[in-house]
Amino acid sequence: MLLVVGLALNLLFVLFFPQIAADRDMSGDTAFVFQMSLFASWCISVFGAALLKVGKHKAGFILVAIGSLLFVPLGLIAMIGARKLKEKDQGSSLEARREALANADKDAA
Repeated sequence: MLLVVGLALNLLFVLFFPQIAADRDMSGDTAFVFQMSLFASWCISVFGAALLKVGKHKAGFILVAIGSLLFVPLGLIAMIGARKLKEKDQGSSLEARREALANADKDAA
């Protein structure tokens, strides 16, 4: 859930960036290039979130982290959400391996 909120906040920042650029008297070309960079970065984060959902947790987390770098401090929300999803999966696989090892020890005895 935290990942989705972080991605939504990052998208809002991308959408409202032209207003921010206008308030700071940024030239049109510079603002456009920066907004497209932000959008590309957001797309990378969304692709990483999709990988997390599919089960590629390490690659997904790395892509979300890379994509969220331009959005600091808002990007931290997405990074924390991605990390929680990654750790949750690692914890469950660790428990499954422990149970398998315990069952193997019982079967061997």
